Amino acid sequence: MEYITKQVIIAHQVLNETTGELESKDFVEVSKAKKIKGGFNMIYHKSYEQITEEAIKSNKDLKLFNWITNRFTYNKVEVPLVFTECPIDVSQPQFSRMIKQLNELDYIMRVSRGIYRLNPFIYVPFRASAEELQHEWETIKSFKPKPGAG
Repeated sequence: MEYITKQVIIAHQVLNETTGELESKDFVEVSKAKKIKGGFNMIYHKSYEQITEEAIKSNKDLKLFNWITNRFTYNKVEVPLVFTECPIDVSQPQFSRMIKQLNELDYIMRVSRGIYRLNPFIYVPFRASAEELQHEWETIKSFKPKPGAG
């Protein structure tokens, strides 16, 4: 089996000490992964279909959903999803509702304020390692407190 070394960019919001504003900063993580021949997006059809039926109610919702999905790539697994970076003509409440709904449907997971990860059990970006992303997803999920748990 062949392996490749890849760099994963993880975006986090950090406080700029001179200006006092939150800024998006990319951190690079180097990892070793199995080499996949060819390239493809992988979609777990039934789950993906259920999410799109529940989340998408208009053309703008579809454009927003596609923009969110396409923000994730094989080397950018955690991305900021903030209204000010969105090129789609939607309102702030509509943007927030979509993020909240996709999070509740387990399509994305909030890993920190404004930073999200795509569920690799539903959608795997082009050239990404499903096995690696799924293992990371499960690890993160196991450490997150359950809603309502104190």
